[in-house]
Amino acid sequence: MKDTKYKILAYFDNQSYRKLFNEINSDYAENLQILLHNLSLFSYDMLVIGVIVYKENISNIISAIRKITQIPIIILTDASSLLCMSWKKELIYAGADCVMDINSTIEEVDLQIFSLARRNNKQKITQKQSETMINKGKLVMDHKKHKVFWNDVALHLTRQEYNFLYLLAATPMRVYTFEQIYQLVWKDYPVGDIKNIIWCLVKRLRKKLNVVEDGAGNCIVSVRDIGYKFELNKENEQQ
Repeated sequence: MKDTKYKILAYFDNQSYRKLFNEINSDYAENLQILLHNLSLFSYDMLVIGVIVYKENISNIISAIRKITQIPIIILTDASSLLCMSWKKELIYAGADCVMDINSTIEEVDLQIFSLARRNNKQKITQKQSETMINKGKLVMDHKKHKVFWNDVALHLTRQEYNFLYLLAATPMRVYTFEQIYQLVWKDYPVGDIKNIIWCLVKRLRKKLNVVEDGAGNCIVSVRDIGYKFELNKENEQQ
């Protein structure tokens, strides 16, 4: 699948199996820490993890990944293991989409990647269409017209303020890390004091919201040492 348009992130705990992805356009993480780091910074269409033997922390890693992204996850492991079925259930329940034999041919893996990525892209298109207009309590965002209203009062936001608010409001309660926010809002690789840059933007945005209605800025919730999320309190939920 040399001509694939899908962006794939891969990790294998055994270097000998890395040859599976010599012909696939993928980024390779040398360890699980780098894998999580890359997922927090960059956008991928697919995640492939190869683990030869049972490792208890893999399920925890998958659960952690699901808090960051909903991209398809393929796990390649040894199907001959006596623990295979129980571990397969554990991995699926943790958030994996597919568990395959690590000795599968590259063609079999290719087909599974194509199938899951195609389904995921269709879901993205459907979600994008449904998110053209956001109605969250007193907040209304018309993405086509690039207009924002709080309790029917227009807000005049900068491009970055708008993109930040839209990012959070489109997925309420989801926590975005500072790195994710910087990459998605500023469209750049996170360097320098990004926490302070984002904090200044949040301060300005909260001030504009609070001018319209006292306490409106509280919908932007700080998650200490991690990032921000969008959450409405009972007062702000009332239209």
